[in-house]
Amino acid sequence: MFKRLIGMDESDSGNHKRFLFLGSALLKTGGIERYNQNLLRSIIKFCQSMKILIMSDTKKKFSDIPIRSYGHFKHSIFRKVAFSMRFFREVFFFNPNIIICGHVNFSLLCYIVSLFPRKRYVVIVYGIDVWHINTRAKRKALGKAHLIISISNFTKNKITEQVPELKNKVQLLPPAIDGAIFFPKPKPVYLIKRYGLESKKVILTICRLDKSEGYKGYDKVIEALPKIIKKIPNLVYLIGGKGNDAPRIKRLIKDRGLDDYVKLIGLIPEKELVDHYNLCDIFVMPSKGEGFGIVFLEAVACGKPVICGNKDGSVDAVLNGKLGILVDPDNIDQIADAIINVLQGNVPNHLLDPSYLRKTVLEHYGSDKFTKRVKGLLKRVKDEL
Repeated sequence: MFKRLIGMDESDSGNHKRFLFLGSALLKTGGIERYNQNLLRSIIKFCQSMKILIMSDTKKKFSDIPIRSYGHFKHSIFRKVAFSMRFFREVFFFNPNIIICGHVNFSLLCYIVSLFPRKRYVVIVYGIDVWHINTRAKRKALGKAHLIISISNFTKNKITEQVPELKNKVQLLPPAIDGAIFFPKPKPVYLIKRYGLESKKVILTICRLDKSEGYKGYDKVIEALPKIIKKIPNLVYLIGGKGNDAPRIKRLIKDRGLDDYVKLIGLIPEKELVDHYNLCDIFVMPSKGEGFGIVFLEAVACGKPVICGNKDGSVDAVLNGKLGILVDPDNIDQIADAIINVLQGNVPNHLLDPSYLRKTVLEHYGSDKFTKRVKGLLKRVKDEL
């Protein structure tokens, strides 16, 4: 039944295995969630059967596969206990050959069951979750993993600098971008009217506005605006996202006298995401704690020039400057000058060429290439079982 559901016949299945996936969240709109969605869509093409356990979501299905989720528990301790109990139950009754650990925080659970024969697990790492491996338990769990999948070279290097013996275990699997969803089109008139952007140049940032993720750099862009406005007065900066850092950003806007130039537009609905990318003239997020930055791929696939920080995984996303402009995320003048130069056309032509940007990002990060990479990693795990 499962094979028919995902379009496999008997000859496709061969010796493929049973998979159990553990994740914190899956059906939300963040970059990690989209990464894991793409990963699971690829895995189900090659596996015999799969079960999905999610800590925080409340949805019950993904791609026709039922999800066992625990987001409906109000208290986190009950959620964690229920999640852990279900995990051990699935390990012993579903008997997966491969466990995909979607967050390093779950790796200790996987380490415990790995003490039993033929229970192997793969850990996915993203960014700041492993940039400081400061507990013995986390080091032990990563060391016992059969494979560690990193979304960027930056994160891969961070791990191996701390734990050199993991070097041969860490494999690269960068995110995917779906060119059928993200593509160039004219600026949407309904959004121009909604935000009052007639005859305006538009800067866009899309991210969570959480205090824990203040490294995204949207506040640095706000600080850079007075210098930018002197050169480009018909400018509006849109910040898409929500979170507990919004009050601080509102105060910063007010204190700088930038109410006419910055709009906090809240969480962008998934169905409007591509339209917002096409609304902007430039996408900017000078972060310094990003594991990769899938938003850069989405913007570039829509043919938009991007500016990002040079101190994190964003460097991988823009191919070390081939797809975007790298700046020091702590240098306000550098951020301002980069934005001015892009909007005035004073950068290399290929960084403003929608056709080049889209073609190059799909060549490196397209869905087909991602699926091939997943297949190669799964083959490595399967052959060693």
